Amino acid sequence: MIQSRFITLKKTSLVLSIQLLVFLTVFGQIPAGYYDSAVGKKQAELKTALHLIIKNATTPSYGSGAGSTWAAFSKTDVRPEDGTVWDMYSSYHVAFSGTSAASGCNIEHSLANSWWGGTKNQTYNDLFNLNPSNSSANSSKGSWPIAVVDGTTSYSNGVIKVGKSSSRPGGIIDAWEPADEYKGDFARSYMYMVTSYEDLSTKWTGNSVNQLDNNTYPVFEQWTVDLFLKWCAQDPVSQKEIDRNNEIYKIQGNRNPYIDYPLMAEYVWGKLMTVPFAPDGNINFPYLNSPSNAAIVDFGKVAFQQTDTASVWVKASNLTGDLTLAITGTDAAYFSIQNPTITKTDAENGYKLIVNYNAQTVGTQTAQLSISGGGITSTSLTLKVISSDQFVALAATNVSSSGFTANWSVSANATGYTIQVFSLQNTGSTQPKTLLEEDFLSGLPTGWTQVTYTDNLLASNMRLASGSSGGKISTPPLNLSVAGAVLSVRAKQYNSDNGAPLTATLDNLPLAVWTTGVANQDFSISLAAATATSIISLSATSGSRVYVDYVKVATQGSVQSAVMANGYPKSAGNVFSLQVNGLVADSSYYYSVTPEGNNVPVSNQIQVRTLKTNTGLEFQHLSPVKWLPFGKGILVQNLPEHCQLKLLDISGKELQHFQNISGQLELGLSKKGTYLLQIIQNQKFNLIKVLF
Repeated sequence: MIQSRFITLKKTSLVLSIQLLVFLTVFGQIPAGYYDSAVGKKQAELKTALHLIIKNATTPSYGSGAGSTWAAFSKTDVRPEDGTVWDMYSSYHVAFSGTSAASGCNIEHSLANSWWGGTKNQTYNDLFNLNPSNSSANSSKGSWPIAVVDGTTSYSNGVIKVGKSSSRPGGIIDAWEPADEYKGDFARSYMYMVTSYEDLSTKWTGNSVNQLDNNTYPVFEQWTVDLFLKWCAQDPVSQKEIDRNNEIYKIQGNRNPYIDYPLMAEYVWGKLMTVPFAPDGNINFPYLNSPSNAAIVDFGKVAFQQTDTASVWVKASNLTGDLTLAITGTDAAYFSIQNPTITKTDAENGYKLIVNYNAQTVGTQTAQLSISGGGITSTSLTLKVISSDQFVALAATNVSSSGFTANWSVSANATGYTIQVFSLQNTGSTQPKTLLEEDFLSGLPTGWTQVTYTDNLLASNMRLASGSSGGKISTPPLNLSVAGAVLSVRAKQYNSDNGAPLTATLDNLPLAVWTTGVANQDFSISLAAATATSIISLSATSGSRVYVDYVKVATQGSVQSAVMANGYPKSAGNVFSLQVNGLVADSSYYYSVTPEGNNVPVSNQIQVRTLKTNTGLEFQHLSPVKWLPFGKGILVQNLPEHCQLKLLDISGKELQHFQNISGQLELGLSKKGTYLLQIIQNQKFNLIKVLF
């Protein structure tokens, strides 16, 4: 094993040495200072810096004659062995004809001119996108995207192919494919075009829709990014490209950075995206890996007079000292951090920065979080939150056999609160009742669990499985003790994982296996009677990945009407809790609250179950239960023997329920927020508020 690892390291070192040799050899042709403004930048910021460097060019006139494209080709596209036209679209060796078109040849736009509407401007005349081409090959290539032609071929001359391709996830497209020896050339040419003409991003049209998106970054669809990075690695920068790049620079005054720096594609789109660009590849200066400049930290909605937190992952390299943090802006007073300094050691090891927010006013608040010091270029992030006067009733406390304490949040400008306490009685009719409904807008909801590989990178979808691992998500416990519930799922296959199966189980027993397609499909199945704490799981296998867009479980429930408890509704005054008494033991009650004086509608309903009997052991605090952050959730400690623990959201909705536990328990929480822990033992209750 040791020998094998040594060989691998030697091979890796050799590859890196070759890459560095090419890197430095090409570097020697670049005018001093040409790329200085790109140094230290990453990803989109780096691409835009390159755009500003190379966007201005003195292009030749399109066609024949002095100062024309064909005049330029006689310098940029000459086969060194015989002086003929270097045609990358065919194997023909055709003699030049002065400044006129060579026999049987056209001027070919590699990235089709129809993709930006065909306007005859600098883009149209740019030599980096123009090549001499056999006219038949040119005509056959048309304006199709560049990809791997692995289906029916409509044209092939031994150099290029035109036909059907499955490269783009979601279906078959028409495409053209260059010869292996030129794949890197064309990939770097396309990269140049979307960089130099970044300002055309809103104009990409026609067949570009199968390759480009209307944005400045990343521009290429992900499958194209993957393909181009692969081609750049398989067909590295050649002497032909180096010479052509230098000749075009003499004519146009600009260069192709993806030729000058063979690893530039990796800096912009690939494995070096988190590393700032350095011309010599020796990154020995201070920089911030994360977060990216101009990133947005979105807290989402936070209830008025409530608090919330958001985390920012800070990682730096080669620091000369500590990092300094500052929050500025009109609404800076509502945000805070515990410490304005991150030590050099913490930052280089990776540091989870917690930003606090206190909703003291209603509306949208923003502020700027700056990170500076340690020799880095100052980075600024936007903090954004919507403080909502979304008035809510909170979970009951002090539950006894005859009453409880009702609680609610603050409602801005309220002069008082009216509370409604009631029970529900069946009317004898039924109606659909939703037990669970999720669209995954914010990732995996609280109470759900996940196993092996899942992600939420595609908005409003949960991806199950990767290329090498399966993946599964499971619902919180559901009351499925009565037959007739229906499970509905909307899902589709991941990219080109054609017909990827999605498996549904109920309490680990098979329910259904659905075959997914390119577009979302709706699947459903009726459920037999199970248990009051049943769990539904959805899973996919490695290499057969699935996007789950929506899940719903519904059943037929009895229609119930509210019967007010004696003395209710009742005005509680301008307070945020009220003791409710005179109730029947071992019975379900509900309460809702309406603010007075500010036109805010009635709150949500909170359900409370009174205790079975009055044993004299009414609510009391149990052992000193405590919690602390732990991994992606919390660790609850000092739990009493054989107790029950319920995790509730701030409205009192049950998210998780554990029975017969003792000592300590880890609880996974999928998102930040305020939660309630309810501990139950021998009809004694304890309620703890958790700010996670």
